[in-house]
Amino acid sequence: MFKLQHSIIVNIAALLTGLLVLATPALAVHPEEKSEIENLKQRIEMLETRQTATASSEEESGVDFGRISKYVTLHGLLEAEAYYAKPEGGKEESDLNLATAELSIEVTLNDFVGGHLTLLYEEEEGEEDDIDVDEAVISLGSPGQLFGQTPSLHVGRMYVPFGMFNSYMISDPLTLELGETQDTAALFALEGDVWVLKAGVLNGETDADGDNNHIDNWVASLELTPVENLAFGVSYINDLAESDNGLVQDESLYSSNVAGASASLSVQCGQFGFEAEYLTALEDFDSALVGVGEDLTGRRPAAWNLELAWMPTEKLQLATRYEEANDFQDDVKRYGATASYGLYEHVVVALEYLRSDADIAENDTVDMVTAQLAFEF
Repeated sequence: MFKLQHSIIVNIAALLTGLLVLATPALAVHPEEKSEIENLKQRIEMLETRQTATASSEEESGVDFGRISKYVTLHGLLEAEAYYAKPEGGKEESDLNLATAELSIEVTLNDFVGGHLTLLYEEEEGEEDDIDVDEAVISLGSPGQLFGQTPSLHVGRMYVPFGMFNSYMISDPLTLELGETQDTAALFALEGDVWVLKAGVLNGETDADGDNNHIDNWVASLELTPVENLAFGVSYINDLAESDNGLVQDESLYSSNVAGASASLSVQCGQFGFEAEYLTALEDFDSALVGVGEDLTGRRPAAWNLELAWMPTEKLQLATRYEEANDFQDDVKRYGATASYGLYEHVVVALEYLRSDADIAENDTVDMVTAQLAFEF
């Protein structure tokens, strides 16, 4: 009975939220983008050569080369990677692949209504070469204010606002591998001068016993920017099993939802940047689930990540990382460094070394070198 009442309350709340925002005209505001790709875009933006003939020509002419009509803007990202991995006691391996091919279409019908569609291809060994709809979101906002702040509504396939996952490195942080969650959701955002509050509902794909096919999952986040270049973030999801890593691979053993939370800090100070994040389950998973999948190696998974970056010139960025996981991915510890260089405008080359030491798995030490060439347009 409680579960049924909870589901009804969540559905009513989602409906009222939608009606509240739709009652006024809208302003297109996008929700969070996928962090692993967004991190790369930010590195390109920081490192691109700003004083080029192309940039000067664009500025003088007033032409936006991404805009293909009055209402439509086209963006893309191509990312090629080569890697070499040497596991302790195992066979060395190397490969060259197209890590990312992304095409994003953004439409702004007017000052009040917009949306975006992102198609994504990622080459993965053993997987079919499919082009996926990575994001498809309708965005509405209001020229009026709610409680003195600016509201907006986003509905569609998206990466929900759980975790920040900021990184200066090529490889994804362990926090992203544990917590990144993609689904079709309805997301309400309220933006103030120094903070942004987001809350959303979704019908996740992993159901605890008796919770089948209901909009009974929810997520919320709060980001504070009290001063320029300093940001704090916290987020919550009522079921960490909804993340994309497949923590629960046998739903018959999953008796109740396991909530998750994260906290992050982002600092920029001149040539230096610092990122810190901690993400964890707030309860224990059922003991029967442990070891059923590849990643859940304990009852309460958690991960944290620390990164420090230095940008000595406009084109060069050096970064280092240390991160750990508990009850997740064999309690791995990873550390390494990345050097990124802005070769041309919108083009970045990068080289990363990362060493992984796991406490549980055999052949637990792996050294990996990754080279990346990325182009954003």
